[in-house]
Amino acid sequence: MQLIEFTESALAAIQHYKETLQIPYGYALRVGIRQKNAQDKGLIIGFDEANDKDKSASVQGVDVIYNAGQIFFFAGMLIDFQERNGKKGFYFVEKKKAINQAV
Repeated sequence: MQLIEFTESALAAIQHYKETLQIPYGYALRVGIRQKNAQDKGLIIGFDEANDKDKSASVQGVDVIYNAGQIFFFAGMLIDFQERNGKKGFYFVEKKKAINQAV
């Protein structure tokens, strides 16, 4: 099972934030889900220090940490960085939708 994948714009944004926010040494990119309700699950993405309950992986050269219990909510998803309605941010995109939109 593939953990996640980043678009080129997401990788560029991660690198930009890593450089401009002066992320402390040893921090990695945390990926997870903030569940508001059964239908509304929001993406959690940010630099954080790993704890003893976290799993880690290297994805496209990015050190990623995550809660193992959440992996089934985002495994195989594509993470994109977009500007929507004047707001910039990271978004989960189902790969099927990304492929259909590109065609």
